[in-house]
Amino acid sequence: MRTVSADLLSDPSYLVPEAPPAEEGIGWLRSAVSRFSNGDVHARRRALVEGLIAGIDPEPLRAPYAGHPAGRLALAMHVTADVVQDVRTVAAAYQTGDAAADEAVERLVAVFGGAHDERTAAHIQVLVQACDATAALVELARTGRHDPPVPATRRVGPDGETVLVALDGHPFGDGPRACPGRAHALALVEGALG
Repeated sequence: MRTVSADLLSDPSYLVPEAPPAEEGIGWLRSAVSRFSNGDVHARRRALVEGLIAGIDPEPLRAPYAGHPAGRLALAMHVTADVVQDVRTVAAAYQTGDAAADEAVERLVAVFGGAHDERTAAHIQVLVQACDATAALVELARTGRHDPPVPATRRVGPDGETVLVALDGHPFGDGPRACPGRAHALALVEGALG
């Protein structure tokens, strides 16, 4: 797979690989989130995510905490159940759709009310997309390195070629899909470093 620069992130002719429709489990989650959709569907789903994030004050996330950043973010989302292991399991399968995460997805659906709808998917998406990336950002801050927490992402060009987009210099992405939770991720890093 060819690697290209992050300048491509602002090119609307390069789309994300879409997830096929599914009724439950990781397949359902991937098919219901903004991360794996394009066009008007992406815009609608991203608006849900942005609305959720806007409702979370990043300031309390700066307070020192122990444990995984996903657990701290879940508390800020008023989730009292311990969801960290399920979020980590889903995060590990998020890009591939590995069915090993199906049960974890269904437990997270139950935590957020039990409906297989876009609103539930958006809640889970916020936690899952913050999970590994924020943990990596914490580790990078601890070591003083400046690598992007997510080194690359995929796009499909107008010719059908899938390319790998290097995120060097763009730790939160760029363009219309830039991470909407940047302030929250940096606050979680500050809190983790105490």
